[in-house]
Amino acid sequence: MTVISHISRILIGLLFVFSGYVKAIDPLGFTYKLEEYFQSLHVTFLSPLALIISILIIAAELVMGLCLLARIRMKLVAWCVLLFMLFFTVLTFYIAVKGDVVKDCGCFGDALVLSNTATFLKNLAAMPFVIFIFFWRKNYTHVAKCITEWIIAIAFFAAAVGIELYCLRNLPIIDFMPYKVGINIPESMEFPENAHPDEYKTTYYYSKNGETKDFDDTNYPWNDSTWTYVDSKSELVKKGYEPPIHDFEIQTKDGEDITADIVYSEKFTFIFILRKIEQADISEISKINEIADFCRDADNFDFYAYTASGFDDIEKFIEKTNAKYQFCMGDETTIKTMLRSNQGLMLVKDGNILAKWSYQNIPSTDEIKKLAVTDYETIVADAKAGERRATIILAAIALIFICFINTKKYKV
Repeated sequence: MTVISHISRILIGLLFVFSGYVKAIDPLGFTYKLEEYFQSLHVTFLSPLALIISILIIAAELVMGLCLLARIRMKLVAWCVLLFMLFFTVLTFYIAVKGDVVKDCGCFGDALVLSNTATFLKNLAAMPFVIFIFFWRKNYTHVAKCITEWIIAIAFFAAAVGIELYCLRNLPIIDFMPYKVGINIPESMEFPENAHPDEYKTTYYYSKNGETKDFDDTNYPWNDSTWTYVDSKSELVKKGYEPPIHDFEIQTKDGEDITADIVYSEKFTFIFILRKIEQADISEISKINEIADFCRDADNFDFYAYTASGFDDIEKFIEKTNAKYQFCMGDETTIKTMLRSNQGLMLVKDGNILAKWSYQNIPSTDEIKKLAVTDYETIVADAKAGERRATIILAAIALIFICFINTKKYKV
């Protein structure tokens, strides 16, 4: 029982910490997922609260995981973990059976995408350990006084929310999205020769003498004039390969597709991303205009604005900000995937994504000039090193603290 109690606590603790952390570094991504849930479950009145709910759920999950690993407030945490897992096990069962609620549950953000069925099975496999923790909860001794444990738990919560707010203000510490730094857009759009496309089953409906029958590709009466075509329906039978980037398209206001002009350009191309212009913050627009002016005067730089908003909103924005750069339009879902911020910058050259900035971290022209003379491999290596450094520091702090707490003698 002692061994099982250790294994259960550590396994579920690690599961919650991993699941919470990969969402904490991308809280906006989980917000979008919640909006999908609200839309599919017809509770759209909750959509305005999606970001707040996202932050609280992620923080709660991280706190529960850390408390399990550190043995903090085990009686209360055991209840919370059980209720949390019961709710999401029922929810994932529903979406696995229903099939058309969401594409994936989003429990591991974009770091690890599981099918709805796989997610339900994962929750089902974790439940025995959760149940054991719950029934064993009174056998875990305290590691400190009650007030001290509460202070530690509150500190965990504050740290979790702090990570989320930092990533909201800036960008995710680790970018798991298809448009991360170092990715070549054209290569990510390619369909491999040995890859299998989606498989569909088409049903044809024909009528004769007032009776309608359905046929498939092998027997429909295409050459029998006594049958009258009524309708057809295609159904996805098997999902095939889908390129990481499959919906990237940039059009001018006149409807011209300039995607290839941008992704194959040898120039440094800035894309000023404005998902919803009506929600745009223009407090730092002078920096954007400065970069646009710099690009206009330089031979090897281009500058475009990219938005999912309509013509009227674009015109209002131009009048308000004196924008002198070309506006292009695209799909909102694509823009959400490109940048986890309502607005920010992306730098592309030869189809390679060199850098991304949130609106709060717009680079100066001096930084841009320095970046322009830095080789591609160094830029990508620096970006990946930054991701590793941030994760290692956070993991080391948590591990040292948890190991220190667990040196306390306790009985189970």
